[in-house]
Amino acid sequence: MSTGTEQWPTPSAAYAKAPGIVREIGWTAQTAADKPFGTRMGREFWLRKAALLDRIALSEEAAGHGGDAIAAAELAAARLMDLDDPDAICDPRHYVRQQYALWADEQ
Repeated sequence: MSTGTEQWPTPSAAYAKAPGIVREIGWTAQTAADKPFGTRMGREFWLRKAALLDRIALSEEAAGHGGDAIAAAELAAARLMDLDDPDAICDPRHYVRQQYALWADEQ
């Protein structure tokens, strides 16, 4: 995991290697459903969920909507930042994009 030293990628750069939104919804739902009761979700789950919600919020913002989508994306992004506890102080959604781009490059 990296923190705040890299450039903040644009959404299109951050999500260039991302699967389709429907596929990510399926992955997120299946991963959550397969989780044994009482266990915590790992970083990959929270990163992918935050990125998914950010992508949905971005499309809603582009359409001039997005109140609920934006709020959900911000909450998921804050959850990832809480999990990572980075030294960087930044917009949580920018942090998600940075971390997703770094993660996707390693896949």
